[in-house]
Amino acid sequence: MEKTKDLSLTPTQGRLQSILEYKKYKIIKRNELISLISKFKISKNPRYLIKSMLQKKRLVSLKRGNYAIIPISSIDKTARIDSFEINEHFLESDEYYIGLYNAFNLHGFTEQIPNKMFVFNTKYSADREILGLKFKFFKIKKDKLFGIFKEYKYPHSDKERTIIDALDYPEYLGGLSEVIDRIKTVKYDKNKLVKYAIRYKSIKVIKLAGLLTRSNKLLKLLKKKKALSYYTTIKKTRTKLLDKKWKIRLI
Repeated sequence: MEKTKDLSLTPTQGRLQSILEYKKYKIIKRNELISLISKFKISKNPRYLIKSMLQKKRLVSLKRGNYAIIPISSIDKTARIDSFEINEHFLESDEYYIGLYNAFNLHGFTEQIPNKMFVFNTKYSADREILGLKFKFFKIKKDKLFGIFKEYKYPHSDKERTIIDALDYPEYLGGLSEVIDRIKTVKYDKNKLVKYAIRYKSIKVIKLAGLLTRSNKLLKLLKKKKALSYYTTIKKTRTKLLDKKWKIRLI
C-alpha cells in the first residue's frame, strides 16, 4: 500500500502559519515572507521553510514570487481570496479594468453570469487559471484606458465602453449578431458611444457604432478617412448583412 504524505505542520511551520493568519495575510511576496521569517526568528533557513510550506499546501504560488496563504480553517485547502483580489495581485498595477462579458452582465445586456474574469490591462495578454479561477487578459495601449468607473472599488468599463469592447470582441459574447441584438434592448448614451468610437480609432468599430447610432458625425469622419471607399468584412458573425451606407459586410 502506498504511504500517504503527512500534511500536518511541524512546530516551525505552525508558528509561521499562525503569524501569517494573525496578521491577516491573504497574499504575500517572497521577499516580504523571508523578511517576516527572519524578523520573528522562525527559521534560520527561510527558503527551505517556504519550500516545505508549499509542499504542505499552506502556501500556493500565484506567480513567481507571490504566494497565497491557505488558512488552517480551510478544510479543502483553498484560499479565501476572490477573483478581484487575485487579479490585482497578479497585475500589480492600477492600469486595468474589468470588462467585456463581466461588464455586459453588470450593465444588463445579458443575465448570463460569466465563468471567467475578462481583464483589459497594459501588461499581459493571456488565458490563466489561478487558484481554480479563470482569467482572460487583454493587453491594450495606455491610451485605450478610458470609459472606466469603479464598481465595488474595482474598475469596470462603463456602459458605452462595454459596447465598444463588445463590438471589437464579439466572439466572446456569442457573436456579433447576438451582441447587436442585445445592445438594441438596453438604453445607453449614443453621444458618448460616438465619442468613444472616435477615440478608439478602429474603422471596424466606428462603422459598427455608426450602424447602431446612425451618427452623421461618424459618417463624416469615415468619409474624411476615405473609409467608405471599401467594405469592411467581418467574419463569423452568425448573420449575413450588407450595409451600403456604412460599407459593412457581415458574413
